[in-house]
Amino acid sequence: MAIKDLEKDRAKFAYGCVVEANKNDKIKNDYKPYVKKISMMILNNGLGATFAFVYSKKKNGNAYELIDKQVLKWFHLDEKQDLVKWIIDQESQEYRATTNEVLALFGWLKRFADGMIEGDENAN
Repeated sequence: MAIKDLEKDRAKFAYGCVVEANKNDKIKNDYKPYVKKISMMILNNGLGATFAFVYSKKKNGNAYELIDKQVLKWFHLDEKQDLVKWIIDQESQEYRATTNEVLALFGWLKRFADGMIEGDENAN
């Protein structure tokens, strides 16, 4: 797949993710600050630690659970699969590639969440 096609697919997927979050009033107010925070957490703490945090915070129907499901879907993994286990079981080179891919995806998620989800910019 060409790089432009991958970037286009990533943008299209992220757009759909934000549309999904924006439809749920219970989730959308948390979704925007969470997707903004996750990229920085990955850079500071690593992918595994960040998604261990997401795992600890996800509850049935909350924004963290949606984010977890969306990342699983992006990587074409079963929704019932444990994302943290999948991440930490990777070899070093694959782990770095996955980290870069997740950061690229969250770059798009942040852009679309900023533009599509209304809310207090100073919240969270």
